[in-house]
Amino acid sequence: MKNALLVLLAIASASGSPLSASEEWDQEQAKIMIAKVLEVEKAGGLPWNRIPWRIQTQSALQEARATGKPLFVFFFVPQPGPPTEPCGLEGRLLRTHVLSDPRIIEMVKAQYIPMKIRLEEGEDYPVDWPALKHWATAFKFSNERGFAGCSVISPDLAIEFGNSGSARIYELLTSSAFDSEAILRMLKRAMERINEERSILVQRGISTEERKAEILRFRKGVTRAVRSEGRRNLPPAGYSLEQALELYRVAGVEVKK
Repeated sequence: MKNALLVLLAIASASGSPLSASEEWDQEQAKIMIAKVLEVEKAGGLPWNRIPWRIQTQSALQEARATGKPLFVFFFVPQPGPPTEPCGLEGRLLRTHVLSDPRIIEMVKAQYIPMKIRLEEGEDYPVDWPALKHWATAFKFSNERGFAGCSVISPDLAIEFGNSGSARIYELLTSSAFDSEAILRMLKRAMERINEERSILVQRGISTEERKAEILRFRKGVTRAVRSEGRRNLPPAGYSLEQALELYRVAGVEVKK
């Protein structure tokens, strides 16, 4: 546990997001959330794939730039397991509890270019985009396992307008990554920021240099806000490695001690 805590502190330091206190752990509530994952996966409908995910990076970027729409990126580690579409448990939880929500599906389809990024074990983060550098650092410190999240990115790949926050198993009951209402609010905030930036771009009566300076100030403010919103949590009181292993077993994931 000491080593795990050191890793968590390193992740927070690298990403610029401070660790915050968590509520007391509720193992039974966590099991209920995993039971929902198993229920949805058993039904076989893969509701998160009602989002028309792009999987070819270059074509997704071309589409974003042509339309001016931001990218909505879902990144995950495709670990072996029971579901038809292999994914680490964190990603399975996120896509079941968030990406299967009809309101989120419709908003993403209407306002974003949705894209999946597979994070392979033993490899570096697959894209070198300024907006995702802090996620690439966090992936490195995660031992390249159990990693998932969502991010709203500008078409020029320079800035995040919002993200899901950290999606660790011990954050199952506290992170917005597993809360559809919180992610819906995040998507709305992201679009408000995007529209505000668009208004600066078409603002009359200012020079090109003034416009560039205003955009730079605006983006710095957005970055500070997004990092603050995406705070990571310390493991909550009552949480233990044994409880985490139990959750993996309940989810049908083979656990190697």
